Amino acid sequence: MNLERWRRLASSLLGRRLTVRMTEPFYRLMARWETARHLQSLPTEGLLVNLGCGYHPFPGWVNVDLARGYADVVWDIRQGLPFQDGTCRVIFGEHLIEHLTREEALHLATECYRVLEPGGIVRISTPDSEKFLRSYVANDGFLFSPAFPEIIESPIDRINLIMRAHGHHLWAYDETSLRRLLQQAGFNQIVRQTCQSSLSIDLADRDHPEREFESLYLEARKEARKIDSKEPGNGGDS
Repeated sequence: MNLERWRRLASSLLGRRLTVRMTEPFYRLMARWETARHLQSLPTEGLLVNLGCGYHPFPGWVNVDLARGYADVVWDIRQGLPFQDGTCRVIFGEHLIEHLTREEALHLATECYRVLEPGGIVRISTPDSEKFLRSYVANDGFLFSPAFPEIIESPIDRINLIMRAHGHHLWAYDETSLRRLLQQAGFNQIVRQTCQSSLSIDLADRDHPEREFESLYLEARKEARKIDSKEPGNGGDS
């Protein structure tokens, strides 16, 4: 009998809540073992990393999430990234950074800089707080857009939802503040992008179009390694 059959049998006998409580340590241990095995199998260059993949893993990428189910690597990104220095070609984080505190977000951005190869790119999207606040002042109707999943009664309801998200959102960003965070992490080549437009072909079609209307997109490139003109074979003095 496989594990899923055992789980269903236990659930029918003990009830779902008790079964989950009893089996959770086992599944956590299995997730740690499978994550460690997956990390050991990764190449040491050219990794494509999808942070906070949720229900949307990318085939051929390293999909990272705290929740089990769709992630290749079950990991708490607040503790850093489980990759070696300079091994990642691109890193994608869609509507993830707002779920971290400002300090955790800076740590994550610094970790992205560490694990990116020279010339590698991190792409971050998040709700565009400036757009929300300008709309609140202008009363232009954006906050009542039917594209939002929640119905609101007043404009300030939308501001509360985007800033707090029932406790799931911990920090809000506009372009200036997100640029500053990336600069503090070490990036100096930062570009604002539009949905599915990118400096990298790997990232060009990864955004979910249904979130375009509310999103801010920034990409930051790690500076390429400078070649010393005096190195042999680079035209330096001999």
